[in-house]
Amino acid sequence: MALLAIYRGACLPTVWGSYSFALEDSLRTTYLDTGYNTFVRPLLNVEVTLALNLITLNSLSISDQTMSIAGYLTMTWSDNRLDWSSDSTYSSSIPAIYSNENYVWRPALIIENSVKDISVISDENVLMRLESTGNITWTPSGIYVTHCETDVTFYPFDTQECDVTVSTWGYTSIEITLFIASEAVRLSYYKENGEWSYEGFSTTSATNTREGSSTPQVSFKLKFKRRPAFHVLNSLIPMVLLALLSSIVFKLPPDSGEKMGYTLTVLLAYAVYLTIISDDLPSTSNSTAILTIYLLLVLALGVLSVIITIYVLDCHHKDEDVPVPKWLTKLSTGCLAKFACWKDHKCLCGGQVYPDGNRRGYPKETEMKGNHSDEKRASFNDKKCKHDSLTWKDICHILDAFFLRLYLIIIVAMTVLLLMALVIGYVVK
Repeated sequence: MALLAIYRGACLPTVWGSYSFALEDSLRTTYLDTGYNTFVRPLLNVEVTLALNLITLNSLSISDQTMSIAGYLTMTWSDNRLDWSSDSTYSSSIPAIYSNENYVWRPALIIENSVKDISVISDENVLMRLESTGNITWTPSGIYVTHCETDVTFYPFDTQECDVTVSTWGYTSIEITLFIASEAVRLSYYKENGEWSYEGFSTTSATNTREGSSTPQVSFKLKFKRRPAFHVLNSLIPMVLLALLSSIVFKLPPDSGEKMGYTLTVLLAYAVYLTIISDDLPSTSNSTAILTIYLLLVLALGVLSVIITIYVLDCHHKDEDVPVPKWLTKLSTGCLAKFACWKDHKCLCGGQVYPDGNRRGYPKETEMKGNHSDEKRASFNDKKCKHDSLTWKDICHILDAFFLRLYLIIIVAMTVLLLMALVIGYVVK
């Protein structure tokens, strides 16, 4: 029976004494109204423990380099002047009471990297919980808009780390010491943001110097990763498609009359996209987006395509009586025509070699023997002379075919490198 009684006593919850309004009023008169000064700190060095309760990320502006979050801070400290645990009159009946900052001393803290309102954290509408042991818990809430040093290297596959820095105001490290709670960032009420996903946090403690005195500070570094689907569908894919379109201008025949207008239209479209992207990026030079470099390179290719198109059209409309310069003929029938595969082997009579050792377009030695060898040599030389004497229209066609393939290779290579860099940066960070 004795063991059963002990077991029941251990399992039953603690039963406090009878509570009454008069008893709490007497407690407040004894401990708060008589001799309590809100300007006097409870100890020589007050230890304040901080935790950040994150409710939601309102916005993370890359161009303004600011982060806005909704949440509240949990502050705990001890005030031995409000310890009634050893007072049998109240300790058994009143485990805790509530008050506000007008009647209880509180640490003067600020959000040091705030860009909207730099003032002492204060809210008389938020009650403080005063426990019988003298421990005080206070949870002031707010919208914290802080400066965020953004890194746009892998935009729009970027990951940002932004700080919420809390430090004392007026009090120095001698009077107040700031500690970080074991559960520094709490997500019990957190709601996900549509553009940014929460990835984690880290904390640091440091000492800052203000007006020649050291002040304690703690920082909560929040890590957010962008959800790139919107920017991929509305920016990245259209830009890649426009880049491919800039090379198709060399496929248009010069007689169509649309080559120049098409080139300028694609160039202006890219200039517009570059302006749109620049509006979303900060105007600092701390980091440069890979996407911006890609756009500038494609824009440079677009400018070159305008110049090349003008030259091609000039060649196309040249008077046929004007001879083609020898250097241009040699260049065109050499590397340009080979790279462009212009008319295949008919123009590149010395371009490819058969397994038997004969070059394409060149008569075999067995064919050169016999009664008709002179006629075959003469026929071959006539064809070779025709290939060597290119017209301006032939030059125009060779240039178009050459730059079509060159542009496609360059743009595809640049696009693949861009996507690889963005994906690697997104995964690694």
